[in-house]
Amino acid sequence: MKTITKAFGIASLMVLPVVAQVTETTETTETTEHEDGSVTETTTTTTRTFDPALRTKVVSYFDPYKEERYGLPPGVYTDEVVTKIPTAWRTTAIAPGVVVTEKERPYLVAAPPKLISLLPPAEERHVKYYVAGGNVVAVDKEYRVVDSVHIPTVKFTVEE
Repeated sequence: MKTITKAFGIASLMVLPVVAQVTETTETTETTEHEDGSVTETTTTTTRTFDPALRTKVVSYFDPYKEERYGLPPGVYTDEVVTKIPTAWRTTAIAPGVVVTEKERPYLVAAPPKLISLLPPAEERHVKYYVAGGNVVAVDKEYRVVDSVHIPTVKFTVEE
């Protein structure tokens, strides 16, 4: 048994640094005891696509555009579309686990190719990368946000 444990320990040391560069997975277990004496355990697994170094690269990608309208590359959003983007997308980070509704999906814009080249291969993660308001998001095939990076230089000033 010690040999098996030692083998898995060595294997995880060799694999972990490669995985940690791109993805971080955390697992949280919550136990709830009910009045009838039954116990329920809920386990939540969170996977991060954007490690701290990658987050910095994503934010830096937008630096040259901070003088552009909205702080985004030209043509990402038109003035008409900006007024319709969900308000939370304009001002705050989109939390992992949020599902983008069908009504909101037209406001997801495919991430520019230069930005995608900085990101981990989408196929391996089974995600697509989008600009969602002031965020870059990794979204799975059910439109659940896997991870997001809020871009502080993106500013939507909408006169209503």
